[in-house]
Formats: sequence, C-alpha cells, structure tokens
Amino acid sequence: MTRILTKTFNEIAQKPRLVFFLYAVGFVLSMVVARPFYVTFLNEANTSVALDKLAADFDFMIFTDFFHQSQNAFRPFLPLIFTLGMVYLLLNTFFAGGILDATNQYKFKFPRFFEASAQYFGRFAMLLIFLFIFLMVLVSLAGMFFFIFAAIAEGGSEKDYILWMIPPVLILAYFVGFVVIMGDYGRVMLFKSTTLSPFGAFWKAFSYIFKRPTAIALFWLIIVLGIILSVVYLGIDSLIGMHSGTTIFVMFLVQQIFVFGRTFLKISTQVAAKNYFEARPVELEKVILVAETEEEN
Repeated sequence: MTRILTKTFNEIAQKPRLVFFLYAVGFVLSMVVARPFYVTFLNEANTSVALDKLAADFDFMIFTDFFHQSQNAFRPFLPLIFTLGMVYLLLNTFFAGGILDATNQYKFKFPRFFEASAQYFGRFAMLLIFLFIFLMVLVSLAGMFFFIFAAIAEGGSEKDYILWMIPPVLILAYFVGFVVIMGDYGRVMLFKSTTLSPFGAFWKAFSYIFKRPTAIALFWLIIVLGIILSVVYLGIDSLIGMHSGTTIFVMFLVQQIFVFGRTFLKISTQVAAKNYFEARPVELEKVILVAETEEEN
C-alpha cells in the first residue's frame, strides 16, 4: 500500500500544471461565494464589535448569535452554495477522465486533458447517478441507526447523548466513504474498458472494494493525511493569529498553500485507485474466442 501511495504522489508531482489548474478552478468557485459573503458580513456587522471579536478569537456563541440576527441577509447564499456545489461535483466528474489520462502521459498537455475529460464524461456522469441512488439508500439506513442510538441515549445527560451519537456518525462516514471509493474505482474501470457499461462498472466496483479491504484502507489513509494537514494549519493559525492586516494576509497565503496541498491529495484518491487496480487487476469484460473451422477457411 505504501508503494502504491508513493507511486501516486510521484506521478502527480510530475504534473504540477494539472494540480495548479484544479486548484485554480476550486479557488474561483470559492471566491464566487466568499467575496459577496464577506461583503455581506461586513455590512451586517456595521458598527458592531462582533466582527472584531471574531477576527481576534473565534467564539461560537458570538458567531451563532450574529447569524441568527442576520439570517435574512445570508439566506440568498443557500441556493448559491447548493448550485456551486452541484457545479463543483459535475466539474470533478468531468475532469476525472483527464486526470486518469494525464498520469499515462509523459508530458501534461491541456488539449489532451480536455479531450480525455470530454471523452469519458458521459459514462462517468451515468455512473454518478447510480452512485447517488445507492448513497441515498445508505443514508436512509444510517438514519435508522441515528434513531436507534437516540432512543438508547434518551433520558441521559448531554455528554451521554453526544457519546451515543458517535457510532451512527462513524457509520454514516463509512457509508459515504464507501460510495466515494466506489466512484473512484468505477471510473477507473470505465477508463480501462471501452465496452463496460456504467451500471456494470457500478457493480464491479462494489464487488472489487468489498473483497479488498486494503483498497478502502488506502483511501482513508489519504483522508487521514488531509486531516493532518488541517490540524497543522490550525496550529499555525493559533501561533500567528489574525490580529492585523499583515497577519490576515500571511494567514491567507498559508491557507492557500494548505488548500493546494488538499487539492493534491484529492487528485491522489483517483490516481491511487488507478494504481491499485493496475497492481491487482480483475477481468472487466468477457473475451469470446471464435475458433475458425476448416470449412470457414
């Protein structure tokens, strides 16, 4: 598993323009929300000291009270965030084909990248629909666990309730992660086989990772690396803080470096799935051999 992860990181590191491009796409989409959100936040704060308090040291109570009072001003952002979330999901699905193809190329070229992205998008999008339906089934199943554990925790203290909610949250996280992994391996299979259908890739991906726990472990290892990055960022933030224009600008730069790192890791999950599958391949399509008879000759 370590060998596959090392190979994955080396392949992506050799394509820095790919990482910069995907980072830039994410940055532009986030700014579509972040810029008007920040302006609205300033307008709503007005002469209030809430903004100064939040900049100096985050306080959850101040944060929730502020948004409760200004909920009408921030309500239009909900459909905008949802729309951008869907756009981001579709873009990730679109770029997946280009990412898989780029790792097979010696030199990264944007025309080839977009061509491969467009070539596989239709089949990847159909796979996404099957994955979404499956995810809804699993979320409903996870909801049952929430009701069961909530009933068990009823009558206990707030601390007991929180502790009893940990198992269903972990179950939900596992279900979501499982569907994401299925998506990675399903796209790899569609990339490897031109005759495999999206529905066939869905079932083959389910069977493939269900029988190979190390494929799931590889995914969660990358997720853990992302969590470690977030913890390191929070540590730097606690040391530097955001008490002035200079420190805010410095933390913005630090934040973008870590966002770039997380983009690198996000690409890694797809490339790692490809490398894992190549190391442990399975038959994707049945090959029928037709024997020529003497009469046909």
